[in-house]
Amino acid sequence: MSTGCAAIPLLKAAPRPEQVAERLASGPWGGLELCLMPADVADDGALDAAVRAVTEADPAPARVTAEAPVAWPSGAFVRVDELTAEAREGIERSADFAARIGSPVLTIHLFVPQEPAVFRTAAGVDEEAVHAFLDAFARACQRRGVTPLIENVPPILRMRTGGVFLSPIGGHWRDLLAWRERVPALGFTLDTSHAALFRTFGLAAPAQFAIGDPDELVLDRYVAELAAHTHVAHVSDATGVLGEGLPYGEGELDLDPVVRRLAAAGVPAIVAEVNEPDPARSPAMKAGHRAIEAALREPAQRWHPRAPRLRPEPFDWPGAVGRRDPLPAVLGLEERFAGRRVLITGGAGSIGTSLASLLLAFRPRTLTLLDVHEASLTADRRAREAEELVRTEHVLCDVRERRRLEEEVARARPDVIFHLAAYKHVDWAERFPEEFAATNLDGSWNVLRAAGEATVVVASTDKAARAAGRYGRSKRLMEALTALAGERTDGGRAAVRLVNVLGSAGSASDLFLRQARAGVPLTVTDGGMRRYWITMGHAATLLAHGALSAADVPLLTAAEPVTLSVGEVAERIWRGAGRAGAPDIALLGVRVGETMDEVLVGQGEVLGVERFAGCVPIEGTAAPAGDIARELVARLDAEPDPTVRRSHWTQALTRPLVPAVAAL
Repeated sequence: MSTGCAAIPLLKAAPRPEQVAERLASGPWGGLELCLMPADVADDGALDAAVRAVTEADPAPARVTAEAPVAWPSGAFVRVDELTAEAREGIERSADFAARIGSPVLTIHLFVPQEPAVFRTAAGVDEEAVHAFLDAFARACQRRGVTPLIENVPPILRMRTGGVFLSPIGGHWRDLLAWRERVPALGFTLDTSHAALFRTFGLAAPAQFAIGDPDELVLDRYVAELAAHTHVAHVSDATGVLGEGLPYGEGELDLDPVVRRLAAAGVPAIVAEVNEPDPARSPAMKAGHRAIEAALREPAQRWHPRAPRLRPEPFDWPGAVGRRDPLPAVLGLEERFAGRRVLITGGAGSIGTSLASLLLAFRPRTLTLLDVHEASLTADRRAREAEELVRTEHVLCDVRERRRLEEEVARARPDVIFHLAAYKHVDWAERFPEEFAATNLDGSWNVLRAAGEATVVVASTDKAARAAGRYGRSKRLMEALTALAGERTDGGRAAVRLVNVLGSAGSASDLFLRQARAGVPLTVTDGGMRRYWITMGHAATLLAHGALSAADVPLLTAAEPVTLSVGEVAERIWRGAGRAGAPDIALLGVRVGETMDEVLVGQGEVLGVERFAGCVPIEGTAAPAGDIARELVARLDAEPDPTVRRSHWTQALTRPLVPAVAAL
């Protein structure tokens, strides 16, 4: 096989006589890609057996390519930053295998598998170590006349263990180009499924891999950037962030045009790499082979890049707080949300849209974004990808309107509701308490009573811990209403105390960024105010994890949020926006209702043990807020007049909602 020949479809097999025979049965087939297992490179005898499984096959495969294992015989994962003695031996044996079976290439994954906690705290990769590994890999292959290939990887690595791992390199096509520039002998193996999954995750959680523009990650762009140096393509379908290696035509990708473009670019081997339920049999793989053959009979169409989309200018919020976002519990979220119906009130707000993007990656059946702000709903609809809009409905509705809300909830039939609709500015709560009571209390109870058996997660705030002002009291009472609703249903109810979310619309951090980019003074109330801070990605993950906890944990908050003064945050945003020196500060003074510091838990409450990344339960008493909530619901639940209800809710904002000994 040479680089200039016509594309040949291949099947995939481990170098086992029975598997090779099964793949080659009922042919003819274009050939095989042989994927080494860890045991195959354990010693010379094991390698000889793997070679014989291919060279003594009858019939012999017409074409072959080779792929290195994903783990070494000891069980250690292959990592391109760890050139251990075992890795050197494994590389040499893998290259020897490729040469002995007649493969012109050997593929290895460009990855550094890390557990989520390590990925979050690691400071990137050791580039010199990666260079040493890839150079050793390239030299081992070249000594045997084999071309070394690196393969792009998905965002979530399963590593055939059932666990969850991530790699700081290898998902983006830029990574492959960058390492080929440093080690010019390298070519590429392009995996369509991996590329699609990486883009989906990039849309859902862009900060995890510092993805500024998800449009760079469309599959056609991978082909355009990598095809000139691609020797092998792994072609399978994909869906969401975990649907990897699906049968051809059974996912979300239009693979026929991709196959034709790969062939037109001179890619010589196109592997139908389908994850079969039973590796001993290959019906889906063989159907993929036939589909590739059919696609190759048609001429390639010229690729036309999609028109650039209007997206917000990115900002490195994790960099501003010096911490990566916690990884969403992808396995649990997949089980909870795939194929389910979800509704988000306040869904067009900045936190709501981020949460929606995260949940859409797990392919819910429907996602209803309910909001009273028409312009925000329209903006979200225009920003969504076509594949997202298929599942998304935008609904203009006010949670204050009980009957209308009940109609929309009944129509959406959600399995899970996230209630984010709220007023949140502390000083306005002091000036317009009746408006905050109408939305944060009456509106919240409207949602809770309309939810039926759905799981409900409501967004609270750390200001509820002390309940010092009317805004904090409205949220403390809302937490009590959530707990009360949880006593009445098996659906699960949880309140999540958010802290200051960096970049959320209308927040101080959002204002600082706009001011820094404009080069005008930053308007700071008091630089000494200390606050807890999390990123938008952390907030979305925290809320999603609330749905996994709601059955038995009624109150949660962010695990280990960053504590910084407002002045420190302002300075970090100024520098992050590319401004030199210290920012000019215009002091406004502390607003009514604000405090100089915040707490996560109040009197009688304690933080529990972190159960999901970035998410920790709050344990302890809800009195007297719980007693007041019970009293008001008994009086107002059946009251049809919203004016009467809101009057009582407003009066409740003047009552003490935390234990008396918590005088702070």
